[in-house]
Amino acid sequence: MVITRVSSPQQLVDDERRLIDLSPHGQIRIGVGYPNSYRVALSSLAHQWITRLSARIEDVGVERFYLDGTGRTFEYRSPLGDMDILAFTVSFELDAVHVLNILDDSGIPRRWTQRTARDPLVVVGGPVASINPLPLSPAVDVFCLGAGEILLPELLEAVKNTADRSKLLEDLAARDGFFVPRHNLDTLGRPLGKRRRLEKRDRHIAKPDNVPASHIITPHTEYRNRGLIEMSRGCPEKCSYCWVSFNYGRLRSYGADHIMDRVDEMSRTTRKIGFIATAVGDHPDLPRILHQCRERDLDVAVSSLRIPAMVREVLQPLAQSGARSVTIAPETGSESLRHRLNKPISNQRILEAAETAQLCGINNLKMYFILGLPGETDDDILSIASLLQATHQIMLNHGRPKGRVGNLHAGVSILVPKPYTPYQGATMIDAREARRRIKLLRRALTGLPNFKIDFPSHREAVWQGFLSRGTTDAFTALEDRAAGSTVSNILNGHRNAVEAATTNPDTDDQPWSFISSAPMAQRSKDTAAQPNPEPQDSREDHQKKDS
Repeated sequence: MVITRVSSPQQLVDDERRLIDLSPHGQIRIGVGYPNSYRVALSSLAHQWITRLSARIEDVGVERFYLDGTGRTFEYRSPLGDMDILAFTVSFELDAVHVLNILDDSGIPRRWTQRTARDPLVVVGGPVASINPLPLSPAVDVFCLGAGEILLPELLEAVKNTADRSKLLEDLAARDGFFVPRHNLDTLGRPLGKRRRLEKRDRHIAKPDNVPASHIITPHTEYRNRGLIEMSRGCPEKCSYCWVSFNYGRLRSYGADHIMDRVDEMSRTTRKIGFIATAVGDHPDLPRILHQCRERDLDVAVSSLRIPAMVREVLQPLAQSGARSVTIAPETGSESLRHRLNKPISNQRILEAAETAQLCGINNLKMYFILGLPGETDDDILSIASLLQATHQIMLNHGRPKGRVGNLHAGVSILVPKPYTPYQGATMIDAREARRRIKLLRRALTGLPNFKIDFPSHREAVWQGFLSRGTTDAFTALEDRAAGSTVSNILNGHRNAVEAATTNPDTDDQPWSFISSAPMAQRSKDTAAQPNPEPQDSREDHQKKDS
């Protein structure tokens, strides 16, 4: 695998404007990492938020690390092997291999069966931990299932108070919100009962200091000097393909005053603010928040809007705050197929949303679509082209009199069915069919000016699908990828396992279906997994090594 190295970490550090400072000193030391490049990592609010949460906890030294090929922390260049904990936020399945790359760069054994208590505790949180942790489970000591605000303080306090690694893991394996492969899997790598995921509830959302926000502003991110603030958790929709809508619960919005406190804090270091959430436009006080941002002369952008939120009351203040582009996700051009997705929105409503954006001065539009949906026909695919052409005509009608036509950008993906959704047993389309459908759509959209369309890689979609619904056996494929094997060779070399997880799933055998929001039943000692022999040295020996 080719690793993009950071050419000058010190220059990147010097370019950062920080709201908090991290100290490497404490009773325990945690490396907070993201398994991708610095640019991608600092664009992730989840990574920035976990770093900030770690820094809040008393007597914990905090350093950062990324995929830069050095095996060291970012600011202080400490060897990752010297940390007590390596905490990864893994947001995307395709980043799982980078966890192994980072362990390799650090000289830390990939598998927990090969590590001793002198090695760091390897912890993984983020969406991948809750969607399906099984493919990564041979490498991870502890998975955090749910919200960092709840689980991270509990984890760090447990580490501080328990010097013996074996007792620590046994204790965490019995707690809600944690999945410990050593204790929660049997000898065949199958889960021993349900594990409970802990998400933020109303009482957590109501706390002023629980509004996630960037604490580092830098030009070296996807958003370039823009600070991010989360507006809500959950979603009012239950789209059949979407893991978030079925697992984060109903929409819960942070208080407008608490959000504005974050805005005021952040505006000391940047004039560019980005509001993100699954449903930004559904925040009940969004117009007031945007108005107050405009009074502060801030440049505001938002993540994708639900189509029902594309109204003048939202779009006008967005445009006045500097927004020139919005993103929506019709998913398909077919109304009947969209209804089967549990997204009952008409094409007429989508076109009205595009028109409203143009009238409010937002000239550019991005639209997301999915190919390979269950029951999809050629007419459904061609309806995507028809919807894009009608949207494009609206943009031409508004842009030509002004001498400036906005850009229409379509992003197309291939359905990757996710666990814990109505499509969790769905079959992915094969490579030949994917090529045919892409070709059909491409031909129907030739010749549109001011138009760009991104088509997906079927190979990458299948690789993601394998990791989404794979078992612990998928770890060998991750090891092959970490060793430099191509995705194509991996899919061919693991053909039977890949087909079992993607194009021929066994709906009666879903070993990954063991994570729930419901309280877990207590395990008796005789049903617990038989752990591998624990190394004899404790974390106290690890601390002696540092002294």
